[in-house]
Amino acid sequence: MIRFARRLALQTAGAVLLAASLPLAALAGQADDDYIAARNTAVAALAAAEKAGANPDDLYKRDETALAALEKRMGALLGPLKFKGLDAPPTFSPGTLLDGQIESGEPDGLRFSDTDFTTRLLVSPEPVFTSWLAGRAKEENAPPALAGGIKAAMASDIFYTYAISSDAAFSSYVELPVAAGEGETAYAALGLFSQDVAANQVPDSIVITRIASGRVIIGTSEAKVAIKSIPACDQVWKTFAAKAKTLRAAAQKSKKDDDPRWDDASRAEDDGSAAYRACFAKEARSQPFFAAAVARAEALLQTARGK
Repeated sequence: MIRFARRLALQTAGAVLLAASLPLAALAGQADDDYIAARNTAVAALAAAEKAGANPDDLYKRDETALAALEKRMGALLGPLKFKGLDAPPTFSPGTLLDGQIESGEPDGLRFSDTDFTTRLLVSPEPVFTSWLAGRAKEENAPPALAGGIKAAMASDIFYTYAISSDAAFSSYVELPVAAGEGETAYAALGLFSQDVAANQVPDSIVITRIASGRVIIGTSEAKVAIKSIPACDQVWKTFAAKAKTLRAAAQKSKKDDDPRWDDASRAEDDGSAAYRACFAKEARSQPFFAAAVARAEALLQTARGK
């Protein structure tokens, strides 16, 4: 974290006078930049200590201290926040600054949830979130959508996997047509968080992104909608599943761990899952559950608006 030495009284007075002369937007922008610089400095310091062979307990304490300082800065950036029904104490994101840990890749912000963790929101200042997203976009094999900024990335599956799920991948099934307010960007989708191939499982989660008033809010909630399987889409999946089964049987007979048909079978399942979701997206609008899912997304957006 960037730390300044004690300033001379004249320097301090000059800084105060300069701040007073700046518009609020400029002050907010400087605070965002200061946060990003502090975060980068803290990450670099921890990485250097780890490389130098610091004791794990010492690293943990340093990490906790740095996180606490950043959380204080984040609270000042966002100001007081309260969301209806999300009464659990907010927590800071990321969960750690130590490189290589799963939680170190999380976006910076405050997380809000209900007591049973079925509805969650991440709130981040837009410049800070944009900086985090740009960093993820530079990673090896990062989806191109991430490099296009928040509005391009918010329609991609991995965006929600990174932002609001550290232990399950998000698969989008169908975009939900929600109404954005004046000066607001809003997006919503119906999908599934899963630790395995989504196969032909029906979706059970709503995700939303809201950009407004210099903040990014990303959320998820249980769909709580009776979603039935679509027979035509099940048939699409079964074709790919049968192919995968045949490939695995042949690979097993070969008794070779490096038989390429093992990978071919996995690809067939991935392709089948994608084909199922494409079918679902095409058919969903005519299904009885669709209007109810849109209403659920609208309700989650209202929560994100603080209403």
